[in-house]
Amino acid sequence: MKNKTFRLTMIITLLLMVDVLQSQTNEKKIEYLIDDFARTLSSNPDSAFFYIKKATHESKEIDNSFLLSRCYYNLGYFYYLKKDLEQSKSYTLLSLPYAEKEKNYKIIALNYNQLGLIYKEESNYIKALENFLQSLNIAEKNNLKKNESITLINLGSLYEIQNDTLKALQYYKKSQDLAFKNGLKSELLASYNNLAILQFKTNKEKSIENYNKAYAISIELNDKYEQFNILINLSDIYSVYKNKTKIDYSFKYLFKAKKIAQELSDERLLFYVFFNLGGCYKNVKNYKASIESYLKADQLSKKGISDDQRLSLLRGFELVYKESGNFNQAYNYKEKHNVLKDSLFSVQKNKVFNEIQTKYEVEKKNLKIDLLSKEKQIEKVKKRVVLYISIAIVLALSSLLLFYKNRIKLQKIINEKEQQLFAKQKIELEQQQEIKHILGMIEGQDQERNRVAKEIHDGVGGDLAGIKLQLYQINNSVKSESIKEVINQITNVFDDLRNISHDLSLNTFIERSLESLIFELKIEYESRNQFAIELLIFPNNALESFSESLKKNLYRILQELLANVSKHANAKNILISFTRDQNQLNLIFEDDGSGFESKKSNGIGMKNIEERLVVINGKMTIDSKLKRGTSIFIEITLADD
Repeated sequence: MKNKTFRLTMIITLLLMVDVLQSQTNEKKIEYLIDDFARTLSSNPDSAFFYIKKATHESKEIDNSFLLSRCYYNLGYFYYLKKDLEQSKSYTLLSLPYAEKEKNYKIIALNYNQLGLIYKEESNYIKALENFLQSLNIAEKNNLKKNESITLINLGSLYEIQNDTLKALQYYKKSQDLAFKNGLKSELLASYNNLAILQFKTNKEKSIENYNKAYAISIELNDKYEQFNILINLSDIYSVYKNKTKIDYSFKYLFKAKKIAQELSDERLLFYVFFNLGGCYKNVKNYKASIESYLKADQLSKKGISDDQRLSLLRGFELVYKESGNFNQAYNYKEKHNVLKDSLFSVQKNKVFNEIQTKYEVEKKNLKIDLLSKEKQIEKVKKRVVLYISIAIVLALSSLLLFYKNRIKLQKIINEKEQQLFAKQKIELEQQQEIKHILGMIEGQDQERNRVAKEIHDGVGGDLAGIKLQLYQINNSVKSESIKEVINQITNVFDDLRNISHDLSLNTFIERSLESLIFELKIEYESRNQFAIELLIFPNNALESFSESLKKNLYRILQELLANVSKHANAKNILISFTRDQNQLNLIFEDDGSGFESKKSNGIGMKNIEERLVVINGKMTIDSKLKRGTSIFIEITLADD
């Protein structure tokens, strides 16, 4: 007997060890996937996205919150680089509760730093500052020197945008000192670069010194792209000097940069090299070499450059041909430059340009009249009076004409503004009418639900209670087991009807909190054994202080989403995440079901959700693919208290 017990204990121990080893193997596999994401992000973004999505899926499978916090942060970073700020913000906010749960302060600090970058891109500088400071506070409290240095650099860039160069300089210096003391090479390089850029206009020698320090670190890190950028910037600084030795330095740095671009086989970098060479050769009056360099840059530009770069290249051609005396070519490139510039300018900028041009023409005409008047002073005294009168008339007519033109322009602008205002008011009125219509429909639906609930409770429920009582009285004398079973079945039906009535009744939302309603909904669906539901709420009081309308509509939206998954998705797991940031509430609803084509998500259920979102000032984004599950992001702007 003892031998059997010992063997059983050994088998259980071995199974537990296998399970632990399997779990560790899975975690290691996910770590490798995250590393692959970081390795391929800059060179092959599509592969990087595949790695991080796979890592996220695997992390969900083993239910590892620590790894999920990293995966969601990296997904947010991926979408930030793609300039998809809405997706980036959603995944970053989704990472936070997992990181908080695991007390992963490094990821928490990175998430707040990333939110700061997103808000900076959106020009919401107040919220950017709040999130950067939150990130800095967490990094300082938890001795995360690398995170602290990164955030200090971002704070400096934020103040630089605001033209507060003094504060920007202070933050860059702090980051530099911190990175130097703690051996943070990448962050020290970034600090030197930012200081150099900031000092370019005010202290070129100091700027060169910081670029050289940054270049030495980039050599140490073998970062070719950073080496290229620094060499281009150094070349720009030396190109403005008149001294031949300094200008030679400019060429020296450009040829070094060219060598790196060729090593990397990056035609975009080669474009910058030849464009800058064109400018440098023009400065030393080697027009032939300048034109050859610009032509090479022009060939490379076919691979795709920005409109601003294209404008600069056309301007470079114009200036070098003008200085070399080839005015026909200079004129041709000036025309090309103007055509591109005009196509990029907005209507308002064109109006301003036309006004300046008109003013210039009037001033030129006045100058011509003044010159004529001076020539006429040589004539006889008799004609002088006539000339002055003529000039006065011309000036008066010109002023009158200019005034009349400006008045017509002003009237045209006023008319356009009035039309825009009318159109805006019309759209707002239509939106208000649509909201009233939707509110009426929803109110009608809710009233009908309430009526049905009362009918079930008072009508059908009352009848069942009466039948149950009569059967109970009959069975008192008959003592039949069959009748007793019928009574029990009626009791179960009565309980189901009472739950349905309770679910439909409007009193449900008045008497209870949204959080308790959602937890009850979670328990109800999990009791059916269709799928597991993970519910995350961050912070803990995120679902408090809501109006009855918001509470009711959010609950109905969740009901609709869960009903859709239950009917169609064939899912095993569902994640429901609520995150609240001041007056912003984000709901993320994810399932691992069969998915669907996003364009076909126009069923009655989704239309009901969209109508309710209009009422509560919300918007919805759906990300779904066949056999890859569905992610639904809902963003609601809460009314100010």
